[in-house]
Amino acid sequence: MRALARSVSILLTLAAAAVAALVVLPAPTKAASYLAIFFDEKTLFVVAAVVLAAGLARLSQARAWIVVQTVLGLAIVAVACVPPAQALRVDVKNHVAIDFARYLRAPVDEGGGHPSQTVVYNTVGGQALALDVYRPTPPATAAARAPAIIVLHEGGWSAGDKGSAPRMSAWLAEHGWAVFDVQYRLAPQPTWQAAIGDVKCAIGWVKRHARDVGVEIDPTRVTLLGRSAGAHLAMLAAYAPDEPALPPSCAAGDTHVASVISFYGPTDLVWAWNHPTNPRVFDTPGRLGSYIGGTPATQPERFRLLSPLTHVTSAAPPTLLLHGGHDAFVPLAHTELMDAKLSAAGVRHEVLVVPYGQHAFDFIFGGLGEQLAEQTILRFLRAGH
Repeated sequence: MRALARSVSILLTLAAAAVAALVVLPAPTKAASYLAIFFDEKTLFVVAAVVLAAGLARLSQARAWIVVQTVLGLAIVAVACVPPAQALRVDVKNHVAIDFARYLRAPVDEGGGHPSQTVVYNTVGGQALALDVYRPTPPATAAARAPAIIVLHEGGWSAGDKGSAPRMSAWLAEHGWAVFDVQYRLAPQPTWQAAIGDVKCAIGWVKRHARDVGVEIDPTRVTLLGRSAGAHLAMLAAYAPDEPALPPSCAAGDTHVASVISFYGPTDLVWAWNHPTNPRVFDTPGRLGSYIGGTPATQPERFRLLSPLTHVTSAAPPTLLLHGGHDAFVPLAHTELMDAKLSAAGVRHEVLVVPYGQHAFDFIFGGLGEQLAEQTILRFLRAGH
């Protein structure tokens, strides 16, 4: 029994050490990065494992291991608590009140949403493109029209679908925004013109046809919110609404928006090509090459055209940039580059960096980083953007 207790204690301690390292060091693989997203917001599991390991060590009565486990356990807990401590520091700095009950039970926000309605907004080449509608609370009327948010999903321009973060969409609707979660074409690659064309088509559809699905919106208060590749498309559509080389995939009409929110979006695709991420986590050149249909050497104009950074002018809409400090898929440098560009152009914008936040940190719905993002988004939107 004592030998078993010692063995389990060792295994728990080693596992806790591995997880603690994972949340403060760069993820070595894609699978590890997904674990990091979860454990970055669930460090209490690490603490619990260390406490259990300490109890088993004492049960084993192995004095040498008790000493070693105590030292290691304290070090592991100290390291594991760095991400939440840093997140709380930013929360305090930004005057965000954290709901710790939500934090403790925070679920993964992916799939299985319950939109008010799903409709087809365009059909291209026989492919029907749909969007999910989340009606605002309270319901908008002709006299009091609701602002709208168009959501664009993640997936590296080749994967993903609408409905990937339904809890956040429903939460935005509960706070008064009409939310439209949009599909865009992912295949056949390259889809560099198709994807942005579909986004612009969706903007036009929302402005002209929201009433057809029972939602009264204010077409002058439409915000784009994208994640990762969707954030890239959101910024591109927001900054280049009238770019003739990037036309909508339907007769969209006006596609200008009032503001744009980017969760960890790529901003300079040439920079991304020249500074690829760990290929075991994300194959940056492979995804970019498939999406664009070439390289910066063979398609330099496309790379320039598709980089939101190149379209920033003083007329760009107000922008909110959110990024995790430990993003292994889209480096934080993308947001830093855009921050500098927007500042130089005199564009109103805000930047929120979640310390130790991973790519898709907001998918832990109710996590410290996600709650911080929620309140930042509300303040940004309520400021009149």
